[in-house]
Amino acid sequence: MMLEPNPLVPNLFEILVAFAPVVAIACVVLYLILRFVVWAPQRDKMLEAVRKHAFWTGVIAWALSSLAGANQAGTFPASQMQLSPNPWAVVPFFWIIGPVAAVLVVHLVGQLSWPAPKSPTRMAVLEFRRIRDFVQPTLGWTVLGVFLLSAGVLVWLAFAPGFPAREAWSPKEGTWHGPLNGRVPGWVLATALGTALVVLALGTLFVMALIASRRSIEGLDSTQNKTLRTIGMNRLLRVAATVASGLAAIAGNFLGQSGPDVEASSWVNWLGLLNIVVSIAMLLWKPALLDSPTDDAGYNVLFATWASPDLTSGDGPAAARFTNSARAAVFPAAIVGAAVGYATHGWFGLMGIVALSAVFALLAILGLEFVLRRKYATPGTPRSKVRVLLPRPMYFAFAIAAVGLVLALINAHSVAKSGSPNSWDGLAAPEAMYWVPGIAALAILASALSAAWFVLARPGLSNAPATLDRTLRRRSLFRVARTVTGSWYAILGILLIMIPVAPDPNPLMSGFESGIFGALCLVIAALVSFYPMRGFTPADFMPAAKHNTSLSN
Repeated sequence: MMLEPNPLVPNLFEILVAFAPVVAIACVVLYLILRFVVWAPQRDKMLEAVRKHAFWTGVIAWALSSLAGANQAGTFPASQMQLSPNPWAVVPFFWIIGPVAAVLVVHLVGQLSWPAPKSPTRMAVLEFRRIRDFVQPTLGWTVLGVFLLSAGVLVWLAFAPGFPAREAWSPKEGTWHGPLNGRVPGWVLATALGTALVVLALGTLFVMALIASRRSIEGLDSTQNKTLRTIGMNRLLRVAATVASGLAAIAGNFLGQSGPDVEASSWVNWLGLLNIVVSIAMLLWKPALLDSPTDDAGYNVLFATWASPDLTSGDGPAAARFTNSARAAVFPAAIVGAAVGYATHGWFGLMGIVALSAVFALLAILGLEFVLRRKYATPGTPRSKVRVLLPRPMYFAFAIAAVGLVLALINAHSVAKSGSPNSWDGLAAPEAMYWVPGIAALAILASALSAAWFVLARPGLSNAPATLDRTLRRRSLFRVARTVTGSWYAILGILLIMIPVAPDPNPLMSGFESGIFGALCLVIAALVSFYPMRGFTPADFMPAAKHNTSLSN
């Protein structure tokens, strides 16, 4: 007689994840011994050693930030609760708190393990350093938004009820539904996730304060030390936002579990999809470049709040920093547009929310270009020609969205004429099913064309390299294309969900599940909306003569 496997016994993957923090701590201790005993960097190689130290600190912290061991936290099969009636037993505290502690410890050790000073005399530096002086504004606000969203999800989670697991059952002859996991009361899981989120927030603030207040590295000048602090803040905040969104994704999987009175046996974890988007954005968020002052030509000034010591950089860093903080204006504008669209929900439905949020975002981009023209450009200055306006994937994504939108509008027209079942939430007139989405798409396109024309017609920057001017135009055009493409995918997804394609009368033809494709379009819309743009490089800030000399060599 074979015994049933015990569901409480960890598998091989869980065992490996359990020993990961122990192995990481041992590796860190070994690294510190090698760093201070064997690999003590020479003074002339200090810059390269510091750069590698900062890089590997971020890589190790990112590798230990996985919450995969807790993805099913708070849920249980029927057999597990028969073995242990305690609801706290199905909450894997170690898998929730462990990655949070590992990330904070790695960054803490990374800040405490910089090369020690070798000079017998130390130079005192009188400067007042604040945390916000070394945080990129856009990154700081984005991370704060992720933390607030995760906190809001956990408050919602605390009021979620629990329910028992359901065995496989057949409601009627010829049908079968698989077993479904049960879940503990929401406040139990919210307590564990909330504790991890609080520890992550307080630990992140502590390490940020340490980064700002620690001693300067010997062998680096003042600008390089400030850049190094900015890099530390960047890597810490990116991994903290990833972990915070992961905690929200665990809550989303818990909240998405189907109850015993629901026949559906599958669900979509929308917070998990949001976690994927945040993880990709944080992974591709470019930190500052730690290099010698003669090579960056103002590049690092983009990521700091101190004045540029390099007079050759001109207005380039200021203009780049201004455009780099576009999210601080675009996101609030999109929220205002969504609020206005919600007020018109009775006429335009969800289409109004999507269309007006996109139009307001595009108008904000146009307004930023207008301010850039007034502050940093002079009428009559020759415009730098942009050879490659957009990356090729953006062209393909826009073309697919346009074709799909045309086909969906044709289907909506046929549904409106035939009176087929639909869930349209706008005006009651049947014609509204296709002319409201069509007008919404055209309004977005008109706003995008206006913003793009203003970007291309703007005079050149009067006191900045031409390469930077081209980069700023390309980034603005990318924002415009990203906004219109993402909103068109959102409109397409809503159309496919609300106005499904009529089934084929031929029984041999497989049905077109428009709802699945609609959900896929909404996911693509979110991914496109956060698709990372090309970052700045030191070559963008180099004067034309120096840039041409470097290319010729």
